[in-house]
Amino acid sequence: MTMMKRNMTITKGQDARRGTKIRLMALLMGCLVALPAAAQNRIDELVENFSTTGSAKFTSAVERDPKTRRVQKAVKVLEIRGTQADRFREAFKAESLSGNYSQQQDGDELTATLTCESKAELRLYMLQTVGRLVPRSAKVTIIVKKK
Repeated sequence: MTMMKRNMTITKGQDARRGTKIRLMALLMGCLVALPAAAQNRIDELVENFSTTGSAKFTSAVERDPKTRRVQKAVKVLEIRGTQADRFREAFKAESLSGNYSQQQDGDELTATLTCESKAELRLYMLQTVGRLVPRSAKVTIIVKKK
């Protein structure tokens, strides 16, 4: 039985192109992973901004593991009235591709839900608005459950 050896030499130019391809693929994978997180951050950022203003009602609750004191579940609810409610409707529409999105219209009320799941947590965003063309009020609920 005869074995043939094949002598492969890689030049510096080929090695550099190969490294560039690997870096480019890693960058693209990083962008795809970060896309849902960036989209979620728009809703979270809006809730954070409106929760500090006097015109909104904000409530939050945290459930912890009694042994480790680590957060198991967090719930945030923001209620707002007026024309600013439309900003939340726009944010939900813009982020509809970042997770499982559903929308239901019932007369003058719109309910939209967005579910985003990662290895570490499950995030549920729910928007309820009143007003067909221009929302008069909005209620945003965010539930974050650690896995």
